[in-house]
Amino acid sequence: MFNTVFKKLLSIYFVIIFVSFLILGLLFSQLFENYFFSRHESVLLEEGEKINQLVIGYLNRDISRERLNLELQAVERFLDTRIWVIDKSGIIYGVSSDEKKWIGKQITTKDMLEVLEGNIIVKKGIYEEIGKTPMVTVGMPIFINGQVDNAIIMHSPLYGITKAIKEVHKIIWTAMSISFFISFIILYIVSKKVSSPISEMGQVAGKLAQGDFSQRVQFSTHIEDEVGKVTRTFNDMADRLEKIEENRRSFISAVAHELRSPLTLIQGFVQGMVDGTVEEEDNDKYLNIMLGETKRLTKLIANLLDIQKMESDQYPIYPQAFDMNELIVRTLMKYEEDIDKKNIQIDIKLSENRTFVWADKDAYEQVLINLLENAMKFMKESGRLQIKSEYAQDKIWVEIQDNGIGIDKEEQNKIWDRFYKVDKSRDRNKMGTGLGLYIVKKIIDRHKEEIKVVSEKGKGTTFIFSLPIDSAKRKLKTPIQPS
Repeated sequence: MFNTVFKKLLSIYFVIIFVSFLILGLLFSQLFENYFFSRHESVLLEEGEKINQLVIGYLNRDISRERLNLELQAVERFLDTRIWVIDKSGIIYGVSSDEKKWIGKQITTKDMLEVLEGNIIVKKGIYEEIGKTPMVTVGMPIFINGQVDNAIIMHSPLYGITKAIKEVHKIIWTAMSISFFISFIILYIVSKKVSSPISEMGQVAGKLAQGDFSQRVQFSTHIEDEVGKVTRTFNDMADRLEKIEENRRSFISAVAHELRSPLTLIQGFVQGMVDGTVEEEDNDKYLNIMLGETKRLTKLIANLLDIQKMESDQYPIYPQAFDMNELIVRTLMKYEEDIDKKNIQIDIKLSENRTFVWADKDAYEQVLINLLENAMKFMKESGRLQIKSEYAQDKIWVEIQDNGIGIDKEEQNKIWDRFYKVDKSRDRNKMGTGLGLYIVKKIIDRHKEEIKVVSEKGKGTTFIFSLPIDSAKRKLKTPIQPS
């Protein structure tokens, strides 16, 4: 029955509001009922005090019995209250009406005789002597010379009060009913608003579990309560899952493509050699091609293993003090043959001071190798490669500039992605894996340093990256664990 958050919230709110309104209605009803009775009793007591003075005046022979009866009749008409005046024996000698019926009758009721003992009484109930109508009875003793000499008994029917109270009850419960109905509508809307995102979140989570990462939970962007924050976080999680899934698919697709192409090429050449379709004198040529492809595959696999370590945070950095200028020169020497083949002009402008840095030497050598290979790959014959190092902002900055094909502005943010290649039309000739710049960015990010790219299509590209300087405080070669 209560199998949804909406039903549970609505039920709980309904019970709370119903009980609250019921208690308030009963309290207000009782409050007004007590008020009306208290007010009526106060009026009777006030009139009783006035009648008391009249009776004393009568007993002192200041006014006649006729005058007394007339005054009593006026009060009865005004307050709809029957009045008796009794002596200390309980015998009625003054009434506001029905003189023949009540004059001379002795009162023996215990409550009324209590007045003759000097007590003021206020009672509610039915008195058999005057009928079966519910009454409010007020009794007041009359003192003469400090002694109870007479008493006044006033009977006021309750139907006037109860009629007024019923009208008040009707107003109270009508107002409560309208308020409850409005509150229920508001609660319904609020419960729906609170539960809808949660219910929708469950449906979207089910679709995410089935692999549909395009689903999102709809919610008002200006709402910043707990539900809004959870919904926003859930959508952010869905965004990340979708991105991860897209990366996974593109990664698998790219890896499959990068592996399939060289393997297909190698298989074709091997098949040709086995079938004899490749001339024997061309064997060396095709074997060299296959050797290049196997080297490329080896490099691809090595890069993939490095990426796997980096992304699983199992790739610690081992910092040490070394001269960055020396590392630049040593790395360039490895590419002396390639530089000569393409007749590339090298322009080195290294800082005159020794550039000792504190970083993982092997990792930054990999950064240099990847950036140099990337530069030479996209440079034409007789191109120019400029390498600079300088000290600025308490860091060593290295700049590698080429005059190659350049990168479009809209592509400059994508070059750090896995398997992204700027020159897609010549992937096969460039022998690249599309992972070099991705690894460069990962290594520099792991060192918490910066790398920037400045490029213009057809004019070349410049990569600028930073290294932390060495200081006397850094003596221990403690590995920087992944954060």
